[in-house]
Amino acid sequence: MKLLFKLLLTLIVLGLGLYWFAGYTPEDTNTPRSPHTQREESLESTEDQLSRTERINRLFHFKEAVQTALHNRVPQNQQVKGDQISTHLKEALVATEDKRFYDHGAIDVFGIGRAFYTNVTAGKTVEGGSTITQQLVKNLFLSSKRIMSRKVEEVILAYLMEYYYTKDEILAMYLNTIYYGNDYYGIYQASNGYFDTTPAHLTLGQSALLAGLPQAPSYYNPIKNYKVAKERQRTVLTLMAQQGIISNREADKAYYSNLQLTSGETDSTDYSNTELESKTTTDSNSTSRTSKSSHPSSHSSSPDKFSLDE
Repeated sequence: MKLLFKLLLTLIVLGLGLYWFAGYTPEDTNTPRSPHTQREESLESTEDQLSRTERINRLFHFKEAVQTALHNRVPQNQQVKGDQISTHLKEALVATEDKRFYDHGAIDVFGIGRAFYTNVTAGKTVEGGSTITQQLVKNLFLSSKRIMSRKVEEVILAYLMEYYYTKDEILAMYLNTIYYGNDYYGIYQASNGYFDTTPAHLTLGQSALLAGLPQAPSYYNPIKNYKVAKERQRTVLTLMAQQGIISNREADKAYYSNLQLTSGETDSTDYSNTELESKTTTDSNSTSRTSKSSHPSSHSSSPDKFSLDE
């Protein structure tokens, strides 16, 4: 009854707002949008062919539907449990995609209101209001149809997701179903493919880069667009520092660390080292000019100032 009450209340509160907001998704931003892969097109086609009866039946056999959808997207032996995923990655993802993830339910009414105001003020879509739970539902039950009934169905499925699974389980499933570009689906493939490591051993720098990929995985692909990927990584690290998850010093260190990419490593290493040498020189000159001062460096300043953006 509690679940039903929350669901009905949300549907009433959102009402026409959902209709207006129906076309907004996390990808509908001013960031270049990646094209669908053949796998996603196939999954969308299958979803679109489901009858109304089949979609309703899914609501009453939700956990079975989730498991089937997971297996269709990522092989069983590549699905990673939450305790086998780096804390850095989970923190980076939440900071970037849904900073109130652990505080709100399936739907973030405040987030939708904020996105509504931001988009109306900007005169275009610059921010989405979907929660990680909603994004997971979209990943599992892809559909090319952008109609009101599908948005309402998404809300219902999101509530069921939060009812049957914990926040950590939802986060793990989300990380297991994301497309990371370069034909990598799920965090297992992305960790191994980009860095030749496991999800549990991802560094802060690697985690920040991966957390920034879902918005536009092909565009931010570090193998093909390394400099753009580094800019996105800096954005993620900045958000983490602003939210007090990491310090400025940790953000700087992560940004200038060698990502150890398995492909295109020479180009990426040279780029990183060039930046690091430039920064080291700058820091050395700064230190020389202030050698008589006892004030701490900018790296130890408050978390809301990531020195790379200053």
